[in-house]
Amino acid sequence: MALVLLVLTLAPAGRSQAAGANIVDPSVTYTYGVLTRDIRELAAKYPDIIEYKSIGKTLYGRDIWAVGLGTGSATVFFNGSHHAREWLTTTLNMQMIEQYAAAYAENRNFEGYDVRDILGKTKIWFVPMVNPDGVTLQQTGLQSFPASVHKALIAMNDGSRNFKRWKANAQGVDPNRQYDANWEELVNNYYYPHWMGHKGTAPMTARENKAMIAFTYEIDPEIAVSYHSAGRILYWNFRTPAANVARDKRLANIFTAFTGYSQVSPSYNSNGGGGYTDWFIQKLGRPAFTPEIGVKTGETNLPLSAFREEWRRNKKIGLWIAQEGYALWAEKNKTTVKPVSVFLDGKRIEYDLAAFNEEGATYVSYKPLLTSFGYKLKWESAAKSVTATGDYGKIRFTLGKKEAEINGKTVTLTAAPRLYEGVIYVPVRLISQATGATLTVYPDTGAVSIKSPVRVAPDPQPTVPNVPAEPSEPPVQEPPVEIPTPTEPGPEPSTPTQPEVPGEVQPPAAGSEGVVIPGTIVEPGA
Repeated sequence: MALVLLVLTLAPAGRSQAAGANIVDPSVTYTYGVLTRDIRELAAKYPDIIEYKSIGKTLYGRDIWAVGLGTGSATVFFNGSHHAREWLTTTLNMQMIEQYAAAYAENRNFEGYDVRDILGKTKIWFVPMVNPDGVTLQQTGLQSFPASVHKALIAMNDGSRNFKRWKANAQGVDPNRQYDANWEELVNNYYYPHWMGHKGTAPMTARENKAMIAFTYEIDPEIAVSYHSAGRILYWNFRTPAANVARDKRLANIFTAFTGYSQVSPSYNSNGGGGYTDWFIQKLGRPAFTPEIGVKTGETNLPLSAFREEWRRNKKIGLWIAQEGYALWAEKNKTTVKPVSVFLDGKRIEYDLAAFNEEGATYVSYKPLLTSFGYKLKWESAAKSVTATGDYGKIRFTLGKKEAEINGKTVTLTAAPRLYEGVIYVPVRLISQATGATLTVYPDTGAVSIKSPVRVAPDPQPTVPNVPAEPSEPPVQEPPVEIPTPTEPGPEPSTPTQPEVPGEVQPPAAGSEGVVIPGTIVEPGA
């Protein structure tokens, strides 16, 4: 039976698109199996900017997948399919992921938005299908569940075997009435498990809701968008504190301008509660939106034909929200970053921000320097680590960790590698430790000068001809062969003077005093 369930719930529907076309196909019923397959394929196609993981499992063993898009420090959060029959919102989430990732990979704008800049500053997290058990029941009926629970599911469905109206999870609990926001006062509640409207016996008890709350605290998003259907309306306020109303109203007005969705009156929504964005607004004090896509045609899912128009209305929303989320994050995370110049063998590294000083630590962008030294670089998204391999050996470091590996030996860095505006920076000392380069930091400007290590070839040994002795003659002792002393190398040529770059720090002239740090490896604890 377990094998049958696995096949029924994971086997993806056949693709209708030709080879080489998009992975996400909005023209098919978007099942849990299709979702799982597409997430894996997208992560394989765009490994630099897509990661995914399970944030929990449902009662019937289905993973609640989360997908991260981008590399930025700020985060925003999108989700769909809290309600089973609203699975077209899963398709919408997945279409955003693929279209934005493709634009990033091709280094092109999307609907006027600079995708590389936005995803370099903000990571967009998605949980495309919050309620995979409920979605599967709504789409496939009883066949995807053990026979032992069929009777109970039919009872929750008021005696019907047709589950096309189903909204709850497979335990008859409505996931969007489970959050701890006015839960006690919720009205119109079924006091028993039901296909819709049952808030449960206590808030935050359903597995789906526990996973969502834990994940929200983990990623700490600035803004949340929870897609539902239907009605082309927008919820944006749930007992929002007066201090936040103007902020959130401005965003709601832009949301409406993009989508054409009508805003629900705050006074009408104040009697509700239990929803994800209700909780987000109340507990985190941040903006959150619940757009209801499509036009309701009955107690069932939206038709596939509705997707095209809803995508047209919503296709900019993900990038716009990411942009707004970064602005909120940056306002709270003002840094003391001071840009500094970096010179390699007297030549300035041309990069948007090659290096900076923050609280006494000097960080450099690892890519241009290690590439200059001939390293091949590999980013491991899941581990958040970089492995560099080249003539000087092998380096491995991880974001947020002071411990690194240089040629198999663990070293302790002066500061942990970090992400800043979508770029990975490492303490400059790591470069000198790994390569043996000489590092000079000039205290007056903070400028960094790196001098490549000189590779000295071993002195050639003189060759003495091997002349065999005549067998008939006794060996004659020859005078010692004089080995010529190798010629001493001449003085090292001076570094050409670099032209002045307006507004940039130049390396100090010869004789200036700097702090010279030879390229040595520091053992842990040293």
